Amino acid sequence: MELIIFDMDGTLLDTRIDITISVNHVRRLRHGLPPLEEAEVVEYINRRERNLPLLFYGTETPDPEDRSLFREHYLSQCTRNLRLFPGIRELLEELKRQNVRMAVATNASTLFARRMIRHAGIDRYFHAVAGADTTGRSKPDPAMLLHLMERVGFDPANRDRGWVLGDSDKDLDAARRAGLGALYAAWGYSRQPLPSDALLSHPTEFLPILRETRPEKVTGDAGWN
Repeated sequence: MELIIFDMDGTLLDTRIDITISVNHVRRLRHGLPPLEEAEVVEYINRRERNLPLLFYGTETPDPEDRSLFREHYLSQCTRNLRLFPGIRELLEELKRQNVRMAVATNASTLFARRMIRHAGIDRYFHAVAGADTTGRSKPDPAMLLHLMERVGFDPANRDRGWVLGDSDKDLDAARRAGLGALYAAWGYSRQPLPSDALLSHPTEFLPILRETRPEKVTGDAGWN
């Protein structure tokens, strides 16, 4: 069995517009602050060490009312401008054809993740979805990945046949800590390449990596090199 665990924001789905709109909604209504640009919001979220309440709203500590307002607004906003990155659907379809187990590990909440994946029409491809609330620990902690490996019945002894695909150092570090291959999604939100086992410029570039693990089993490659 092979397993690939996908990050969501910046890997499967382009969510920049809706996140920015909801952050700016809270900034305006709760703090009277001017709007942030999409690039600023994405850069803040992807920082390894960051204080998002301070960066987004100018508060040193999280404010429950800010969090509540963001969740309320984003729940309806999160699917309005959502789109799949080019090549993702093609990759998922081919991996399903080849009986590869697929899962999603995101630092967003499971509620939002399931809603967005379903809206994008890709929920049928995944055997399991885990958000930060699933284990109470966010990436780069590997707890979420270990949970998913157990959920889908992936044998830890075959970790050379398991990968994490993500666009941030949190994804790649979590992969290494779980003993899985760390694949960098260069189409995502990071502004520069990150150290990884492989850099993918397009989602279907994973297929040759998969073939290397089972050359005797795969006949036909759907035309991809």
